[in-house]
Amino acid sequence: MHTAKGVVLWLAFACVVLSLTSERAVAQESALRITLKDQLEKGLQARRPQEFAFIAHVVSRVEEGSLPRSLVDSTFLWARSKRPYPFPYFERGLKVRAKKAGINI
Repeated sequence: MHTAKGVVLWLAFACVVLSLTSERAVAQESALRITLKDQLEKGLQARRPQEFAFIAHVVSRVEEGSLPRSLVDSTFLWARSKRPYPFPYFERGLKVRAKKAGINI
């Protein structure tokens, strides 16, 4: 009888620990999420009004579903390796790749 109580208490404790761990993971994931707009602006070192306007246009096209996020993300990752200033590579690369995919930006 003592053993059954111990098992029940252990299971209750395990459920509480798992619940807390799950809540903490969700909170951490939310804190780590960054918007596409922020990712592009900060990651590409946007500085000029035209660059912010292009990024806003790209974000709106992704949100409306006419530009695949995967195309934007892969172009972003490629452009980030270009130094010292990745934005022009991103803009040109995205336009070329989108055109090949039949998408007018």
